[in-house]
Amino acid sequence: MVITETVARKVFEGLRGIGLNLYERNLYVALLVKKVATASELSDLSGVPRARAYDVLMSLEQKGFAVIQNGSPFRYVAVEPKDGFERMKINVLKKAENTSKRLEELKSSDIMRELTTLYKKDLKIVSPTEFSGVIKSTDKINLHIKSMLGNTNKYAKILTSEKGIEDLTYHLKHLSKLKKDGVSVRVIAPITSKNKSVVAELLPFIDIRDSSSLKTPYGKLHIYDGEHVLVGLTNDKETEPDQDAVFWTRSEHVAKDLMEPVFNTMWEKSNQVK
Repeated sequence: MVITETVARKVFEGLRGIGLNLYERNLYVALLVKKVATASELSDLSGVPRARAYDVLMSLEQKGFAVIQNGSPFRYVAVEPKDGFERMKINVLKKAENTSKRLEELKSSDIMRELTTLYKKDLKIVSPTEFSGVIKSTDKINLHIKSMLGNTNKYAKILTSEKGIEDLTYHLKHLSKLKKDGVSVRVIAPITSKNKSVVAELLPFIDIRDSSSLKTPYGKLHIYDGEHVLVGLTNDKETEPDQDAVFWTRSEHVAKDLMEPVFNTMWEKSNQVK
């Protein structure tokens, strides 16, 4: 009997959510049932091919979900789920810390300078249409906005939603730096009783105007230095965070000739917030 056929699907979905692949999920559930077993026994119970079982069980051991007993053959001991999760959490945090440290070291190294040189070489001959794409999920969009704000040195113009202005609080560090550097950041958004406290938090760093009185399409528009543009493709009132999407393009024509006139007109018609 293959044990995966008798266990609730939500269990496997949960294990997938923490990063276990299909074979790892199946073998871990089988191991929880057997408590202690050989790779062959777990292969039969899980439906995972025997040739793959050894490598996958080694992976589970490294992630903290199994303990290997030496012998002939090797036997594998299940780690209680709460302990396995805690071990995996510690491993993930340690790996993330090491990776973050390495990234910081590389940012100021000769390697970074060489990579940047490769990127900038012949950059001007690349068509602007090549620098565009769709970015999906609120988390990835916020990361892209963070990157844009971090590289802005002239101005930023942002038309956004009630939720969008709340998301700007994630970027207070960059907004504060831009203020100190004399970089103008203008934001148009609907101001409501729900986001007044957020607006008060942002006002020391950016200029805000209220679009509540304007009969305008609901959407998002970001313009950075007259070069980068983000255009919202979804309504965040009706869309789940993982389905949120924006179109990004790097084009002076789109930024200055098409989008900035739209923003500037709305800026003039919106009410100043103090």
